[in-house]
Amino acid sequence: MNRAVRGWFTVAAALALASVVMGAVVCATESGASCPNWPGCYLDQFLPTPAAGLSTNPLIEFAHRVVAGLTGPVVLVTAILGRRLSVPRPRRLAWIALAGTLSAGLFGMLIVKVGIPWWLGVLDLGSALAATVCLLLARVLLVDGARWKPGRAARLSWTALGGLAAMHLLALAVAGAHSYTRCMGWPVLVLGSDHWPVLQWARVGLAVLATVLIVVAAVREFRSGGRVVAVLPVAAVALELIVGLAMVAGSGGVGVRTVHSVTAVVAFWCTALLAARSSAGVVAPASASEAVGSPGRR
Repeated sequence: MNRAVRGWFTVAAALALASVVMGAVVCATESGASCPNWPGCYLDQFLPTPAAGLSTNPLIEFAHRVVAGLTGPVVLVTAILGRRLSVPRPRRLAWIALAGTLSAGLFGMLIVKVGIPWWLGVLDLGSALAATVCLLLARVLLVDGARWKPGRAARLSWTALGGLAAMHLLALAVAGAHSYTRCMGWPVLVLGSDHWPVLQWARVGLAVLATVLIVVAAVREFRSGGRVVAVLPVAAVALELIVGLAMVAGSGGVGVRTVHSVTAVVAFWCTALLAARSSAGVVAPASASEAVGSPGRR
């Protein structure tokens, strides 16, 4: 049962991440309006039908809906199965993730049906990011011998993650109509349709702060033995900055924008992984009966 519960948490965490990644791809490729109906793609047709010369945008948008549609039921099953765990924190995180997943799904439907203002878009993206972090943290805490024991690297990582979340959410406030700024990505361009210059500079400051904190936390984690976990967020941030410089230099095509947005999601997730792993102190492995309660145990 312990292995099965871990499996569900793993799948749920992977789907939550995939949903955010696909959302970033939809935004970067401007595929959001390609399926004007919901849940089907068109009023008279549920699926986007491939045909000669057909744009891939409807396929991208519908693929995002499929992934998001699968995420909700899987997270629900995960939360129900998680009730059998004797470890309280992963149980609670699963239910918080379910609330975030359902919230993001509702806002996604409203975006297609009626459209939503930017401040509801903040709630939409915030819900999706929160669900992703909660499921990742819950899965890390289900590793044998893990317990909640955040150290200095963990505190730095969580602060960096909060800065990244604020940076991405502020983008929805400053982005103009149909501006790429509204997509997941670090602040490298200020487009003509954007507004609120003060908030634009605040995003730049958050990016700089998050970069410094990620590097410092990664160095501490690397010295503690978590080398892979330490290298991943630094590498993702470096790639994000390189692609951002390419955009500033004029390489702003759809492919470059997509890589920039997807890398931003990966950098956020890797920072969350660093925060989660550095928060999970390792103790002696628990027995199966200690890790998972009996069927009637709550």
